Amino acid sequence: MFYAELTSAASGTQSAAQDVVMAAAELNGDDVGVENPAHRPGLRLEMHRRFTALREAIRDHSTEASGIGADVQHIADRYTELDAELSGTDAK
Repeated sequence: MFYAELTSAASGTQSAAQDVVMAAAELNGDDVGVENPAHRPGLRLEMHRRFTALREAIRDHSTEASGIGADVQHIADRYTELDAELSGTDAK
């Protein structure tokens, strides 16, 4: 693997994680599409609970994905250091 691919993968992972969080913020379980006939408050409450759980799961997985992106970037940084050391172009 080359540095450009690693940094691109890191950036793409972090960007995708943030896009998912933004999309999840638009999920709304409060509007069931009907004013408020019998049994709709219970349905509205259950939808709200489930959408809240979905948003939390998305947030948790996005945090993990961002961590993976950071780890890949760290690998790319170390790759560059190793390449400089092996090629004798290390500025130290």
